[in-house]
Amino acid sequence: MSGAAHAVDGLADLFWAGFLGSRALASVGVALTWVSFFNTARGGLDTSARAMIARAVGAGDLAQANHIARQSLFVNASIALTVMGLGILLSESLLRILGVTEAVVEEGTAYTQLRFLGFFWFGMNQLTSNLLNAGGDTFTPMKSQLVTRGSHMVLSPVLLFGWLGLPALGVSGIAIATSIAQALGTAMNCRALLTGTSKIHITLDNWSMDWPVIRQMVRIGTPAAITGAERSFAQLILVGLAAPFGAPALAVYSIIQRIQIFGSLGAQGASMAGGVIVGQSLGAKQPARAKATVWWTLGFVTSVQMVICAGLFFFPEAVLFLFSRDPAVIEIGVPWLRLEALSLLLLGLGNALVQCLNTAGDTVVPMVASLGTLWGVQQPVAILLTGVTWAVAGQSLGVPTLWNIGVLGIPIAILAASGVRVAILFGYFLVGPWWKKEVLIRSGALAAAH
Repeated sequence: MSGAAHAVDGLADLFWAGFLGSRALASVGVALTWVSFFNTARGGLDTSARAMIARAVGAGDLAQANHIARQSLFVNASIALTVMGLGILLSESLLRILGVTEAVVEEGTAYTQLRFLGFFWFGMNQLTSNLLNAGGDTFTPMKSQLVTRGSHMVLSPVLLFGWLGLPALGVSGIAIATSIAQALGTAMNCRALLTGTSKIHITLDNWSMDWPVIRQMVRIGTPAAITGAERSFAQLILVGLAAPFGAPALAVYSIIQRIQIFGSLGAQGASMAGGVIVGQSLGAKQPARAKATVWWTLGFVTSVQMVICAGLFFFPEAVLFLFSRDPAVIEIGVPWLRLEALSLLLLGLGNALVQCLNTAGDTVVPMVASLGTLWGVQQPVAILLTGVTWAVAGQSLGVPTLWNIGVLGIPIAILAASGVRVAILFGYFLVGPWWKKEVLIRSGALAAAH
């Protein structure tokens, strides 16, 4: 349920922005893509912490798990604060570099700045949820995510439209509502971590930086960070390819991206749970159980995604109407959403394999698979099929044309890349030595913790 609540967050911003028109939808969508890019880069350290903590818990070493959690909390907080400051300063430039119209820049700059202002709470909410999940406590993150998204849904229309006597803030009000909601969720998770109501218990007594543990965290997390960051960077390029087709095309791209996240909610929750069990099984020296867990995870993801994909394929107009009543958006969105429904099953299976391999400590192969398919398949195919002239920082860059089928070249490219990625990852799961990876180390600070 926490995965479902997280997916609703991005959809809620677009739902409320849809009442202000396709330009507001486009500006919010572009801003969310930038925020996602910076957050996925930071999230690599979440992955490494989850892998190390799950392995320590599986080995019955709670002192080591708590020690790793403390180090992760400090490092992630530092990175989140840095990204927050840079994002606020560069918000307008980040929008302009993608070649969007001046109207989108004007409407989206304030929203982007406010989203980055709340980036610290957003990052800390995700990190603390991951720490609790890695320790086996999935109930507290679920409660915090439900409170976060519930608060967001209630506050967004109040601040957007100016209800209860408050000023109407437009899309900026949505960003403020998001920050407040994320802070509430972070507070709930931190209470569980600091008071010891969860298996992972963080204390500040005799705390010091443990550089060997941090280096191990960075070593494991860097490939995962690259995997997430380059995927988000590829999405930014797709935004640039969609921009010349106007605000309706950008609005459709933004809606489809958030629907993709929501449509993956079953896969995401099962994948994270499966990954944690894989890590704990390997920590307990039971590789057979780890392999069986991956098979069960893939089976569950397939069954859930097939139901979701069928709904999107057969009822695209109804889904799109929730976000926009603009005929231009509906016209572009219907065939795009049907193509997206076909690729969503493959995306879910790929993400399940990535989560299980990453939490096993094998983050390099998923990185290589994602890099290869994104830059060797998705981006070239998208560029060739759209055949647009891409405006970057005020300069027009002509791209070659092949069949030149327009903006629908983007979902076709995503579908092709998703299929190749799943084939590579599944082949590695069958024959690769992913279950032999070592992720835990001993250090002087850890000996003191014991």
